[in-house]
Amino acid sequence: MTIELRLTDVDPPTADPPRTIYHDISSLPDPVIQGITIRYFNYDDVSLYFKITGSGTGYTFTPATLGLLASAANAYKNLDNFASRARPTVAQLPNGEMGETIILTLTAYTDSGYTNLKWTFNRTVQVIWINSADAAFTIDELDNFDDGTVQGWANSIIKTVDDGYLTLAVATDYVLSAQYSLKSVFMYDTTGHAGYIIIGEYAQALYKTFTLPNRTNIYAVFDIRVTSSGTSGNKIGIEYLQFKANDIATLIKLGFLNSYTDQIPRNRWIRVVIPLGSYKNASTELRIILDAYSNTYYAGANVAVCTIWIDDFKIISK
Repeated sequence: MTIELRLTDVDPPTADPPRTIYHDISSLPDPVIQGITIRYFNYDDVSLYFKITGSGTGYTFTPATLGLLASAANAYKNLDNFASRARPTVAQLPNGEMGETIILTLTAYTDSGYTNLKWTFNRTVQVIWINSADAAFTIDELDNFDDGTVQGWANSIIKTVDDGYLTLAVATDYVLSAQYSLKSVFMYDTTGHAGYIIIGEYAQALYKTFTLPNRTNIYAVFDIRVTSSGTSGNKIGIEYLQFKANDIATLIKLGFLNSYTDQIPRNRWIRVVIPLGSYKNASTELRIILDAYSNTYYAGANVAVCTIWIDDFKIISK
């Protein structure tokens, strides 16, 4: 094996765990747009130019050129709008679920024109579609914040360079269902710093504990939106979103730390569906971590280094 494609941050020689992509079609736009974070490796003796594409029935993939990667090196890349597919119909999801597969193809070339192919690496990924509105599922939790409360969610600062504080409240600026969403803001307190945010890494966590049902198939459906006061590559970059169980196990991680440029989309809603069957019949904390990085001194009072909105959060089971 001279090149490799991974979908986690697990280091070789440990095998990369199997990965499955989950979608919930309920209220999802049509067509469905898929993004993915990849990690790719060059085990060759020379530097190579990498490219990735995919294939699957009904899918359209946008091939991405990844540039030059040195021998013995590896790199992460978030592929925004990498694939699209017509949203499956309700009739295509008997009993609320449907499975299919796609193939991701990583190729390596000796030239910058991507014509002299040297290596190819294929990886099959399972895709599971669910319909959370199907009668087969029980809605165990629905947090839409429309009662005007935070419905048991809390937040905390987990990384900061210096001073900072949090706000957590219902909001009306961005919502999926009227009239409220939940908004968590990490504010940097510029007091004593001449009105400048300090260079470095900042992160907040938004979390809540749930008693999960004693059923085999359990899913958490997150609709989430993120931003910061800065812009990508200038001031503050949105680095990654990490979803954890009990502040221990990483359930999914989107993006990666890359010193100030955006690695996940800002200013739009993202849906993340996570299976929780291994935590059935147990009290489980679900935690969202948003990481941001400032690459320069940022003038302004009380800068919002990273902000999270969530709405219409669900836990469903059958």
